[in-house]
Amino acid sequence: MKRTQQKTNTKVPAKIKQGDKELCVSSYTITDSPIKTNNNNQFNKLPRVVRDQVEDIYDLITSDPKQAIEKLLVLKEAYPQAPVLYNHLSAAYNRGGNYKAQRELVIENYLKNPDYHFAKVNYAQLCLDNGDFEKIPEIFDHKFDLKLLYPQRNTFHITEFAGFTGVMCAYYCSIGEKGEAQLLFDSLQELTPESNMVNYAKGFLYPSLTTKLQRWVYKKRQKHANKLETQGQKEAHDYSLEA
Repeated sequence: MKRTQQKTNTKVPAKIKQGDKELCVSSYTITDSPIKTNNNNQFNKLPRVVRDQVEDIYDLITSDPKQAIEKLLVLKEAYPQAPVLYNHLSAAYNRGGNYKAQRELVIENYLKNPDYHFAKVNYAQLCLDNGDFEKIPEIFDHKFDLKLLYPQRNTFHITEFAGFTGVMCAYYCSIGEKGEAQLLFDSLQELTPESNMVNYAKGFLYPSLTTKLQRWVYKKRQKHANKLETQGQKEAHDYSLEA
């Protein structure tokens, strides 16, 4: 990964309203240097040879997602307690165009590892894309700032900041708080301009007509899929009663 100079979020704390409450956007340090957190404890517990494999596979996610998927499935079977494997596997499915498998992995990772930061972020994105923005406060324990979410920490990795800030920007857009969303977007764009989360958040803050249409189609498909799933479960239940 390209190394850059350590960056500091020096933004003056700003008030964000959430219902009848006011939350403060904290000042903290973000860096692209590796840091030890609970988010990577499980990864660090893996054998060194496995960690090296995961790092090699990471490059395959972009260049050869099919091969990455095959390797990650083997590792996930052997080390189901490592949330980073679920994270990489869902990214590989996305890159390979298997969005159904990606969504299933995102949900599975969140259900198994609800305290893993990136499991939270990915599941929150899934909820936002599906229009279920009311789930966001619960996912993040009603904490709308990284420092509030992890009060014992003063330094965050750049990917932690980008994922969380992008999701929060999208969330505030979804509830009509465009001023707060703009504040977060400006911070995201200034500190992590190359992050994919910039475009993700921008799609909510400044949605194009195409984006609006795609989101509408996606919601319709999800609603139809959920209806079919509910109907199937009801039929299975009725059949079991008859039997």
